[in-house]
Amino acid sequence: MVSDFDTRLIAELSQDARQSSAELARKLNVSETTVRRRIERLEKDDIVKFKITVDPAKLGYSITAIVAIEVELGKIDEVSDALASHPNVRYVCLCTGNHDIFVGTWFRSSKELTDFIKNYLAKIHGLRKSETFIILDVKKDEVGWPGAVK
Repeated sequence: MVSDFDTRLIAELSQDARQSSAELARKLNVSETTVRRRIERLEKDDIVKFKITVDPAKLGYSITAIVAIEVELGKIDEVSDALASHPNVRYVCLCTGNHDIFVGTWFRSSKELTDFIKNYLAKIHGLRKSETFIILDVKKDEVGWPGAVK
């Protein structure tokens, strides 16, 4: 169970995960030991994970695309696992609606994207149909805990 203190700690970490335990303790009016122990427990319980966020364009990935996929019934796990194993795939989610899976991807060129569609997607057993959406601009890219919640 997540306590009120955990919620406040998570909100602080979502604003700046590189804050020191001393700084967090000062802001939350507790000891550094309390902060360290709570963070360790939140990590152990898989409530928080510390990861970095990168700008794909600055790494040479000029094309970001979302691929919406329809699959044969009974093949969702097989197809989603195959998609998740591809190095250009950054995100795979199962969903409801007209599509069964959404996939977030990064590519260095349109040729690389074309190769992915023609030579990788086309060969996944159980994949019935795909629709690719090129991302033109991202207005918000926020993951994790909403920073406004405290």
